[in-house]
Order: sequence, then structure tokens, then C-alpha cells
Amino acid sequence: MILFLLFLFLNDAVATTYSVFNYLNTSNLVPDSDCPHLYYGQYCEVPYCYHQNGLLIQRSEHDFYCNCTNEYTSGAHCELVECHDGVLSNSTFQCECATTVFGDHCEWTIPQIIECALKWLMVFLIFFLILTVLPDSGDKKDGNTADARSTARPDRESRTPSAPEIRIVERVVIQERSDAPPTYDAAVKCTDPPKYTAA
Repeated sequence: MILFLLFLFLNDAVATTYSVFNYLNTSNLVPDSDCPHLYYGQYCEVPYCYHQNGLLIQRSEHDFYCNCTNEYTSGAHCELVECHDGVLSNSTFQCECATTVFGDHCEWTIPQIIECALKWLMVFLIFFLILTVLPDSGDKKDGNTADARSTARPDRESRTPSAPEIRIVERVVIQERSDAPPTYDAAVKCTDPPKYTAA
């Protein structure tokens, strides 16, 4: 078991890092200037950010940096891509995974997927057990307290007179209605309103 866990840890911890710039001609990415490579701007303060992996952020007037969009990209220009169990494609610049590995950066292996599914199953089972066990124990508690109350005060309940029972009676009156325009006879007899009967 320990060897299996060590395998999972090492499999997740070791990732191959690829630079996108190894596959691109970087000389034409930024305008010609006297700035260092992949920087531009009036004071050479603006770095070129690889557009698929990062966004250019301005902290202050002359302070810019590349904010990498996910945890598997890094570098000053967000040009470094981690592929855990795969290789970087030189045409799409995305990780190409082996058949037993999944994810955008080949970060999910089959044992990890099984482990994640088992964790969610355990959470669901615990939640289900809590929902099914707690209402039963709550009924027992309420029943015990009700019994204790009834035995503690038998005299007081017998002295209290009961209130008279009140019945509510509802009557429904049904009138047939139609969306059609009134007939001639109904329009002429408008002075004689209809009479309703109780059902």
C-alpha cells in the first residue's frame, strides 16, 4: 500500500516543463526596439505575455507583469507549460496525453480518478447516513421528553378546560364563464343579474 501511495505521489509530483518559445520564432513577437528580448514599451517595462497562457496586468504606471491563467503555466512571459504525463504539441502548444492519462495538462491518471470518485462516494454515504440516522434519534428524544412532561405534571393538564371546537365551512359557488362575446339575449337581460346557487 505504501508503494502504491508513493507511486501516486511521485507520478503527480514529477512533471515535464516545456517552453512554448522553443517552438516559436520570438524575434517577431515584439516591435523592434532597444529593449531586452521579449520586452517593449517606453522604458522597456512591458513584457510580452504568451496569449494562450497569460494576461498582461498593470500594477502601476510603469510596472507590468504577466498573470498566468492556470496553475500549470509559469514563467515571466507565461511561456512554461507543465505536461505531467504527456508532451507539448509543437503545432497546438497544448499537452498531448497518453491513453491512460486525462486533463488539459495530463494531470489526471486513472488511479487519481478512482481515488477522487471514492472520496466523493464516501462523502455521499456519510451524508446519506447522517440524514437517515438523525431523524430517528430525534423522534426518540422528542418522545422521551414528551413522556417526561406528561408524568411530571398530571394535575395541571387535567384541570385545564378544553376549548370548544371551531369548524370552518367553505361554500363554493360555480359560475360557468366563456371567453366568447355575450349573446343578444344575455346583453338585453343585463338589468336582471344572474342568481347563483350554493353547491
